[in-house]
Amino acid sequence: MIDDFKTDLIVRVAGQARDNILRSMGYGKPTQAQFERLQVVLDDPEFGLGQSHFDFKYSSDNFLRALCVAVGINAKVADARIQKIRSRLEEERQAFKPFIWVDTGFVRKSQPIFALAVCEHQRYLHFPEDFWRLSIDEQLGVAKCRVQEHVYENGRELGIWGEIKQYWFYYEKDAAYLLSLNGEVISRHEGPVANQATGGRELDVVSRGIRRNNE
Repeated sequence: MIDDFKTDLIVRVAGQARDNILRSMGYGKPTQAQFERLQVVLDDPEFGLGQSHFDFKYSSDNFLRALCVAVGINAKVADARIQKIRSRLEEERQAFKPFIWVDTGFVRKSQPIFALAVCEHQRYLHFPEDFWRLSIDEQLGVAKCRVQEHVYENGRELGIWGEIKQYWFYYEKDAAYLLSLNGEVISRHEGPVANQATGGRELDVVSRGIRRNNE
């Protein structure tokens, strides 16, 4: 058996006709959707466990387990890998995802809520999926570079939001570093930023929704 689980699975699948594999898994007459699902499992780093596949026969976990058994991988080995991936995905789901909030000191006057809602994403800069696993020093270094890139790409203006004053790098829910426009640390702050919600109640609801969607 090849030591790497994913490589082992791919090699074993390649050694058999895929319609035979699917039949062994209980699909009497494999459909195009089932062939595509098999390919997704092989292509995905998480074997499809982070996706919501369900075909009234197998959940994501059971599909992977059945596939492993069909190509000769021990069920206990499959279960151990599934548990490992599930633990990682749950850790990812619960972890706080650091982000940068672009502070323009915005106070709503006559701007339409719809226009502000459409542009709300402009005030948030996000990082790659595993960024939160880095040490705080590594995160801060990347955040500084991200600020510099943002200023270079956008200048000092952020459209409807106005002139950029500073940046807040949130590395925890209520803990942030205040960064200047050249990415230098100005101060460290704990607790919510007072002027992060200055668009009125309706816009605040939109802002919270966007932050939740990116966590």
